Amino acid sequence: MLRYFFRRVTALVPVVFIVSVFSFALLYMAPSDPITMKYAKRGEMPPAEVIAQEKAALGLDKGFVQQYSNWLTKALQGDWGSSYDTNQQVAEIMKSKLPNTVLLTFSAVLIMLVFAYPLGILAAVYRNRWIDYAIRLFSFWGTAMPTFWLGLLLMYWMGVRLRLLPVMGSGDFKHLILPATSLAIWLIALYCRRIRSGIVAEINKDYVTGLKARGYSNTRIYLRHIIPNASISILVMLGLSIGDLLGGSMVVEVIFGWQGIGSVALEAVAYRDYVVLQAYVVWMAIIYTFVNLAADMLVCLINPKVRLTEKAV
Repeated sequence: MLRYFFRRVTALVPVVFIVSVFSFALLYMAPSDPITMKYAKRGEMPPAEVIAQEKAALGLDKGFVQQYSNWLTKALQGDWGSSYDTNQQVAEIMKSKLPNTVLLTFSAVLIMLVFAYPLGILAAVYRNRWIDYAIRLFSFWGTAMPTFWLGLLLMYWMGVRLRLLPVMGSGDFKHLILPATSLAIWLIALYCRRIRSGIVAEINKDYVTGLKARGYSNTRIYLRHIIPNASISILVMLGLSIGDLLGGSMVVEVIFGWQGIGSVALEAVAYRDYVVLQAYVVWMAIIYTFVNLAADMLVCLINPKVRLTEKAV
């Protein structure tokens, strides 16, 4: 197990390096530059000489290899640079905003687990009946509906019409409910269908017939055997979904005014704040890889077959 863990962590290094090179190259080839965009944001346009001087001071007049080498050297020392737009340290931005995005993501996952498992189990137990058809209809609707549109609907009904929850902002539990629910509805719709499929596949296996022949109750068979076995593949997909949410929650953060790293990245795109964007991409790659590593490690602990395979390797 430890050998598997260290092998995966070692593989993280070239992955992050390749991601950083490609993202830096894309930012380097962007048609505009952060200095021009900074002045455009203020409604100013200084002489070309002033812009050139500022570019030279920041090293933006150098070639790709030298710019990337300078950035990488500082990043390895823990210096992620300063924002071209606000002059704030990028490390401070990540430290203050990233926890909010992580909180939003895992809140959405928690809501999904609370609702998706009961719905998926009900659909599997009563498959091809009206309750199964209703849950599958919700699943198709939820996966087809854009997350930002769900967010706007929740904002209108829960915040504007019924005035039950605050529409925008961050900082307390009430502000977290609407954005987390917006992300969770799509996850619930997606995973209740996957859970149903996994349970139906397990129900049709021979070991279930054997357990019933031995006199095991349906409740015991489901709780001790079918649901745990069906959850192994769900756990792997959950690691991928958490990574997707961490990187894809920016639209929801902007809609609800949630002060997460996604909204910062979206603003950095608008103003070509390359330093912030580069740090965002690299940190998302690191978190995404470690989340999937954690999911794989849990699968190894739960599934004896995977443990045997790892020992054989």
